[in-house]
Amino acid sequence: MSIKKGLGLIAVLYFTSSFQAQVKSDSTAVKEKKIDEVVLIGYGTVKKKNATSAIENIKADAFEERPIYNVGQALQGNAAGVSVVQNSGKPGQSLNVKIRGNNSISSGVNPLYVVDGIQTFDISGINTDDIVDMTILKDATSAAIYGINGSSGVVIITTKRAKANKPQLNFNAYWGVSKKVDNVDVLNPDQYKALISEINPVWLNTINDPMYAGINTDWVKKVYRTGFDQNYNVNYSFGDENVKAYTALGYQNIGGIVSPSDFGRLSAKINLDAKITNWLKVTSNMNYIDTKTNNTSDNNAGAQGGVILSALTTPTFMPAYGSEVKVRPTDANGDYLDGYKDGQFALNPFTGGWENPVSFMKRESDKTHSQRFLSNLGIEVNLLKNLIWKSSVSLDHISSTNEKFLDPYRSEYGRQQKGSGSKNYLTYQDFNFENTLNYTLKSGIHDFAVLGGFQMHERKNDGQYYWGSQFADPFQSSFVYDITNPSHGEIYRKEILKEVSFFGRAIYTLANKYTVMAVFRENGSSALADGKKWGFFPGISASWNISNENFLKDNSTISDLKIRGGWGKTGNASGIPFYAHYNLDRLNRDGGAWSPYQTGSDVTWEVTTDTNFGIDLGFLNNRIKLTADFYKRKTDDLIMPLTIITGQPDYTQNVGSMENKGMEFTLNTVNIKNIDFSWNTNFNISFNKSKVLELKYKPFIDAASIPSAGNLVRFAAGQPISSFFGYKYGGVDSATGEIIYKDLDGNGEFNAGDRTFIGDPNPDYTFGFTNNFTYKNWYMDVLVTASQGNDIYNASRFELEMMDDHKNQSTRVLDRWMNPGDITNVPKANATNAKISSDRFIEDGSFVKLKSVTLGYNFIKPIKGISKLNVYVTGQNLYTWTNYSGFDPEVNAFASTNGVLGIDYGTYPQVRTFVFGLKANF
Repeated sequence: MSIKKGLGLIAVLYFTSSFQAQVKSDSTAVKEKKIDEVVLIGYGTVKKKNATSAIENIKADAFEERPIYNVGQALQGNAAGVSVVQNSGKPGQSLNVKIRGNNSISSGVNPLYVVDGIQTFDISGINTDDIVDMTILKDATSAAIYGINGSSGVVIITTKRAKANKPQLNFNAYWGVSKKVDNVDVLNPDQYKALISEINPVWLNTINDPMYAGINTDWVKKVYRTGFDQNYNVNYSFGDENVKAYTALGYQNIGGIVSPSDFGRLSAKINLDAKITNWLKVTSNMNYIDTKTNNTSDNNAGAQGGVILSALTTPTFMPAYGSEVKVRPTDANGDYLDGYKDGQFALNPFTGGWENPVSFMKRESDKTHSQRFLSNLGIEVNLLKNLIWKSSVSLDHISSTNEKFLDPYRSEYGRQQKGSGSKNYLTYQDFNFENTLNYTLKSGIHDFAVLGGFQMHERKNDGQYYWGSQFADPFQSSFVYDITNPSHGEIYRKEILKEVSFFGRAIYTLANKYTVMAVFRENGSSALADGKKWGFFPGISASWNISNENFLKDNSTISDLKIRGGWGKTGNASGIPFYAHYNLDRLNRDGGAWSPYQTGSDVTWEVTTDTNFGIDLGFLNNRIKLTADFYKRKTDDLIMPLTIITGQPDYTQNVGSMENKGMEFTLNTVNIKNIDFSWNTNFNISFNKSKVLELKYKPFIDAASIPSAGNLVRFAAGQPISSFFGYKYGGVDSATGEIIYKDLDGNGEFNAGDRTFIGDPNPDYTFGFTNNFTYKNWYMDVLVTASQGNDIYNASRFELEMMDDHKNQSTRVLDRWMNPGDITNVPKANATNAKISSDRFIEDGSFVKLKSVTLGYNFIKPIKGISKLNVYVTGQNLYTWTNYSGFDPEVNAFASTNGVLGIDYGTYPQVRTFVFGLKANF
């Protein structure tokens, strides 16, 4: 089935069945009760019918039965305008979460998360089982009150709390298995030998050496395994009207499909609510998170230790261990040579140090252990009637240790280095102190609320870095800094950022029809130079609730109609190093010479100006609800580190501007609802276009470099963000088998002037499609996600199709040119200029993915002491409709590089997971 046909089928089935269900007689439906729904906004709440901004809410039941480890996975497919890319299938891997696209090139573009009032950009480790709901603030008028922290949107997370006089004990667990979703086919031994005979016939002597007789290693089986997931959560809530407590303990472990990758998390949580007097309340939220991660090297070529590409390109005639060859070479004393001793990985007979994927998996350990304490303490004081003072202090403390060790015995590279390793101790501490005053007044048809606040924020980063090599003991088993000789080094770093801000908001509603909201935040940051430290970020918005007008009040078809619009500004300074404007010196990360710190005394804020217009519609007593938003976001004074002189430090400056503009639509329908059966649907679709408007000082900025090919991405005025840049592939010369590149500059020569923009990784649109069915005690939830119109730069093909060395290749090269007159798009072996960036490697990354299906059953009071027992099975990443030739189109090898999207370079594959779970309420 083609992608477009798949999209059409989904649309036809949904809209046809939904319409038929909606027009049924209302006698079969349960009458809906109108309730004034309240939504969270910054530092408060507002009635949803009076909301003036682009706000979306996701309930926990949309994701609570999926095998996920990150809040970003819970957002995926559930909210319009929120793009979530799971960069790889590696356990514990970070996710790329963007609200309405990238609004910066080098500054942070992750949304701000507010967890029970605690502000953080790092959501890793938060246990999704503790979440009640998430509210997404998408436009500047809703996020401006968070100032520089809210420049890329805000996600407000509410976690579970106890209810008075209702003690509750809950337990839930699931167990699952994971497998690789897809495969890339490579040449079999005969096909490989035929190719080598064209590349370098002399190498056949090595391949046919009796030492390797009969060896045919299946590297895919050697590398990939079945991953195992397990997750356990228990929570207990108790208390009365005066003191309530919610306590939770969770454990999760995800075993990756490639050894030694795994992720483990232990989490503990306590939420306390105390009513001290009628005018004083105290709240506290405490979280402890302990995570351990074992890493597997990916996003790299086989020659650089990338396991994924090495599993494809390592010739099958080679064994994993030197002891597996048929003839083991010995020295004059009869002892086996290095590379053939027991426990040592087999040598590569063509290139020294370039072994095999089993070696790359096992020769070096890479372990990270993090402990996080996330907490806050707040008081709420009723000073006067309708006047409330809130004060809170929060602390986010993370201690992390990363240790790497390359043993000096098993691998050739390890023996050359005589072992090597590093140990990094990192401490991150975020301290936040906030005070707000909130006054509300309701008089007849007038509703008025005003809020004022003050915030002090301090962020500390401490780092200690140790590295060394050349261990005296050839059997050294762990990194010990003091015994590395003579090559070792250390660095100590400490950075402090301080911010102060004042903020306010006023909301006025007239007759529940007309609402106006104004917000502002004045931010000051120590990262900026004198005279540029302060930024002012305002916002204003309004809404008209037309359905409350007399001419629509009793309309039986239109149950809700509201239009809203807003304008606002937010700032971003996260791309500026803490002390940039001081022009200090520092020791670079790898030791050696001192180099100047990034300079930036003239740098000022990035400022994003946002305009949003929206409409909310409800039909048939809100059984059909449609929300549409149209927006434009322009970011000025983009902060970028510029390389002015090669070899000299980057110079941080405000270099230009960019924009995002788009549309979002969300359709929620209650298709069928009666005593025994219900069917609800959520469909959301987002269209976003990004473009760099201006760059100063340099006409372009290049990024995303890989060996041999160089930079794959270019940022330039007039182009979408992260555009791919290179040559235009013109096919293969049928006479010679050489590659033809298009002569775009018309000078009759092949040169750099023929390069152009060759691909856009930004999708035309993305959507999420959720269906929830219940039949008596049975239920089923189905989630489909999709991306359409985005390109992927399949850089893995640089390794799999070059045909210029001893590596195994993909079966695509079976179509290579071999004789004059051959008509093909695959060049000959050893083709000239094959290893350069061109649209030969650009592929359509569009996909429709059956992301998750859950089937479950609820037992009501199955045995004494259990009020409800739920058992379910869930399948995740079940099927993907795509034309992409790699493992999975949901990929980003350069996730750590801001602004870069859509590159696949030996990335850890996505996994298909099946779990069995249960939930018990006591």
